[in-house]
Amino acid sequence: MPTNDVVLTSIFMALEGAFAYSAFLPSIMTIGTFVDTPEKVVMIRKGEVVGTAFLLGLAGITAAIMKSIVPFMFGILAGGLTLVVYELALKDAPINKMDNANGATY
Repeated sequence: MPTNDVVLTSIFMALEGAFAYSAFLPSIMTIGTFVDTPEKVVMIRKGEVVGTAFLLGLAGITAAIMKSIVPFMFGILAGGLTLVVYELALKDAPINKMDNANGATY
């Protein structure tokens, strides 16, 4: 059973797991408004990769300091949910609405 400190740290890690991507990615509103070229989609995906690497490092360090896997799991769960939100935003981005008639996806 995790201690109160581990649970509290894990909750903060989950919050940071979601926010880690905001340093490297625009808001989902910005994606839904301005992502209209394949190059911009590539830039967003690069941001996802960098955000994921940052999150993995931060969650790993936090888990090591707390000597518990729980903060790592919370961070990964929040990061995974964040990636789903970003991918859904990309799916609804202007580039996909413009190319929908062609069947092209990026």
